[in-house]
Amino acid sequence: MRHPIRFLASLSALVVVAACGGTTVPTTPVDPDRLSLREIKRVESEIRPGYDAARVTPKAQVPVSGQATYAGYVAGDMSLPTGNTDVAGVMVMGVDFTNNRVGGTVGNFVTSRNEEMDGTLSLRNGVLDRRLNSSQVTIRSDVDGRLVDESGDTYVLDGAITRGGFKGSSGQYVGVPMTGSVVTDAGVSRGTQRGTFGLTGILER
Repeated sequence: MRHPIRFLASLSALVVVAACGGTTVPTTPVDPDRLSLREIKRVESEIRPGYDAARVTPKAQVPVSGQATYAGYVAGDMSLPTGNTDVAGVMVMGVDFTNNRVGGTVGNFVTSRNEEMDGTLSLRNGVLDRRLNSSQVTIRSDVDGRLVDESGDTYVLDGAITRGGFKGSSGQYVGVPMTGSVVTDAGVSRGTQRGTFGLTGILER
């Protein structure tokens, strides 16, 4: 049986930090090596205890130079008039501490019914905001993308990370809650629906 954390480490190698100081990442999912819902839960069980036990990283202890790659899981839901869909997935994020830039990809989505969703969400215009909060560094980014479920229904997500942050003595972990709107073409019988989504990513480097 493969080790989910090692799989995430292999995904981390795909993050490319551009020479110009921006952070770019792949925008397509890694196939066929998807993680199952059970494997994503295993990733959660290995990362979450350390994240929960760690304290928020003081601003002075967040690096001001260098680069790092974080990998982990996301969990949350999409809320539509027809009901909620719980989802989980994996996330890879690159951080350029020198230029205060952030980029990343969220993908490998699986519903609570163990149904796969193709597509990815991308972090765009991501920054480390060192001024917003007097005691800690805030991670902010736009988040958008398109997902397709096994029935062929499409979900267009458009949102943002507004209060992500670091935990651990030197920023070993990040938590990145993301929220926004979702529009789905749910087929002829139900038509277009509009709702909201909320996901939280927990990652480690």
